[in-house]
Amino acid sequence: MAEERKLPLQGLKVVELGTHFAVPSVTRMLADWGAEVIKVENVKGDAWRIVGRNQKCPITDEENPFFMVPNANKKFVALNLKDPDGKEALIKLIGSAEIFATNMRMGALTKLGFDYDSMKKLYPGLIYVHFTGYGYKGPDAAKPGFDSVAFWARSGSMMDWGTEGNFPFLAPTGAGDAMVGSILCAGTLAALISKRETGQGTLVSSSLMGSSIWYNNAAVVSTQYGNKFPKDKDHPANPFGWQYECSDGEWLMIGVVDYADAYRKIFHLFGRDDMLDDERFNTISAVQQHLDEFMPILRGYFKTKTRDEWVDLIAGLNIVVGKIGHLKDLATDEQAIANEFVQDVEFPSGKKVAMPTVPIEFSAYDTKSKYEKTGEIGRDTEAVLGEVGYTKEQVEALTELPQLFGGPEVLKKADKIKEAMVTVIGVKSDEDWFQTPYESQMSGVIVADNGQELYVLTQYGIVK
Repeated sequence: MAEERKLPLQGLKVVELGTHFAVPSVTRMLADWGAEVIKVENVKGDAWRIVGRNQKCPITDEENPFFMVPNANKKFVALNLKDPDGKEALIKLIGSAEIFATNMRMGALTKLGFDYDSMKKLYPGLIYVHFTGYGYKGPDAAKPGFDSVAFWARSGSMMDWGTEGNFPFLAPTGAGDAMVGSILCAGTLAALISKRETGQGTLVSSSLMGSSIWYNNAAVVSTQYGNKFPKDKDHPANPFGWQYECSDGEWLMIGVVDYADAYRKIFHLFGRDDMLDDERFNTISAVQQHLDEFMPILRGYFKTKTRDEWVDLIAGLNIVVGKIGHLKDLATDEQAIANEFVQDVEFPSGKKVAMPTVPIEFSAYDTKSKYEKTGEIGRDTEAVLGEVGYTKEQVEALTELPQLFGGPEVLKKADKIKEAMVTVIGVKSDEDWFQTPYESQMSGVIVADNGQELYVLTQYGIVK
């Protein structure tokens, strides 16, 4: 009798050479659904390990929640891919997997020998998942792209999602990446289904710019017919599909398609039956000609009660309405907790954090009970490489950090430090230095002098 499948992707093996959020979020979803995901970092680590510092989050090996969101439930391997032996190790790992996912630029992948054409020759059945800022063609193809620039800014969302006169908004870090990751994950699974039926591998790719156009589909189409963005806050197309401030300074959002029906219900609620037959306001075509008169009336009524009072009253009319909340409240939102949209994770410090979960549920599988912490760079290197034939000694040689500077001559190497575009910012004892290895990584280099040896901590790793 076949063993019962505990998770939908059980038995799938994935190798990720990803950084930041988009590609790691793809493989995080696959990991939650049962895939064995091996995340390969260089010996310096994924830069996303320290980005949390900019968001007021801890970035230690023991507690790194920002890095953990796209990287939980994975195995971690560290390799020096500039070394031939490190490259060979990654090739072996890729050969043991069905999916290889990366967001390195294709030029860099080609130099290393990990471009799609090279991998296809070695492994014709491989599903090769790749992600770019702007796609493979056109004048911007070679440009790097973060989601803030290639997704939010390039698409116009940063400016046009707001209202006229507002400062361009900045979405939370990784929000555009997360949207791209979701659609790229769908493409990956489609390729997997085909591969298992035909044996044929393929390149699966998506981009920040292309995804931003897809998600902005309504605006892309409607602007070609004269729809204009950004919107004028005083002249909405539908006053009952708009936002209103209430007496407590909080806001609500009404979502209505049938304006005439909502008008009669809401103005009856206001106690203004005398206005129900007002031909200036009781149809959508009429009110659009009298918004300068109508909007102050609406805003005045909404200012008479609190947001929660109005939300309860309007919801009682069978009209779609909701509070405009705050990001800080999501971790304690009772609806989010009841549906496990967030999951409590306790760190060794004793801090308990409500961590976002992958918002997909399967009635037949428990995909939300596991939220494994990420740990240190290369945490699982020995075990993972052991499975493809490496000894402990061979693993140590593959992951050894480069000895760029050494002995008392280190301070005479200032010219080389400058060439590396880093700066010596201080001298500490070994004890002080080892206690805060990440605290200085955004700052450059610390030289730790115990009287015998000197260590240099760059923004990416340790040299001696």
